[in-house]
Amino acid sequence: MRVEVEGEGGIKTVFEREGDLLREDLRMLTIRAVVKFLEEHLSASEKIPYESEGEELTIKERILKFLKYDERAPRDWFTSSEFKRTYEEVYGESVKLSTVSTYLAQLHAEGFLERRGSKALRKYRLAIPRSELQQEQEAAENCENE
Repeated sequence: MRVEVEGEGGIKTVFEREGDLLREDLRMLTIRAVVKFLEEHLSASEKIPYESEGEELTIKERILKFLKYDERAPRDWFTSSEFKRTYEEVYGESVKLSTVSTYLAQLHAEGFLERRGSKALRKYRLAIPRSELQQEQEAAENCENE
């Protein structure tokens, strides 16, 4: 069996295994090894573009950067529940609804989000248009590269 992953710049990484795959024990070991190989090599290429290498962000920082820079972020009004689902899909980790609600309320208090509706029907949206934020990010990146 051979599994090949082509990364950035055309660099190929190969996993090969020979043996009798009709034997149950060898088949299961091979499947586990292939899954591990793919997880290691595919997850590295799926980095979130606005996170720096080695930079550990808090959940609140991730939420703010996600809202500001990620194309998958809600573009209009959203609830805490809707945001929770999106966050979990993007980051692949579970987060409590109360945590999301707390951080969205804090980001509103800090002026990053607009808020409307009663507590039960509360919705948020980014206070600054995403296009302006992208221009700011590009300008900051250009300054760093000079």
